[in-house]
Amino acid sequence: MEINFKVILIGAVALAAGVYLQLFGFNPPVRSVSVEAPDIQGFFWPKQKALDEFELVSQRNTPFTLDSMKGDWNFIFFGYTHCPDICPITMNTMRQVRETLSKQTETDYVSIKFNLISVDGERDTPEILEAYISYFGENFQGATGNKIQIDSLVTQLGVPYTIDNHEPGNTTYLVGHSAAIFLISPAGKLAAIFQAPHSAAEISDKFIQIDSFMRNNS
Repeated sequence: MEINFKVILIGAVALAAGVYLQLFGFNPPVRSVSVEAPDIQGFFWPKQKALDEFELVSQRNTPFTLDSMKGDWNFIFFGYTHCPDICPITMNTMRQVRETLSKQTETDYVSIKFNLISVDGERDTPEILEAYISYFGENFQGATGNKIQIDSLVTQLGVPYTIDNHEPGNTTYLVGHSAAIFLISPAGKLAAIFQAPHSAAEISDKFIQIDSFMRNNS
């Protein structure tokens, strides 16, 4: 019996076409396209750490929690008001970032929050934080607490800090702390860490890229 390979080939093609149409109809399958994240050092994507609940005390003497940050972008810097150098410099950098972003016309960035979390709860009362924060203008917030409260946040972000040994009542001690700025997304996740030395122009540019990318890919 002679085998007609042409007939077999036509039959195989017809079968494949039938299976294709059964699975996909007349529309070709859509291939998933992986979106490349912007090449920004310190930007986490696609995995971002979701923060757990914590509770600090704000400069208004009200609870400062994860819900206080959700819904807006938040820049966070960990320091203390008696800091002689790193803190005022970094806070001023964040002020410049706020001014730069406020001039953007394509996207409304007026709701972005800039936070000083004081790791020196012994000296930085809400009243002292309020006075200190007021120097830097709108959208700046401050928060602190006792060691347990402070550590409930700093340990989540891996923020190192040390407080010099001192006698009770001694208010001249120093505090060692990180100079990094942490970016928390509106969903309450760690989106990026900006390491020192800081440039307000660079941070602003990186933030705009991150915000644009996440708006389109979240």
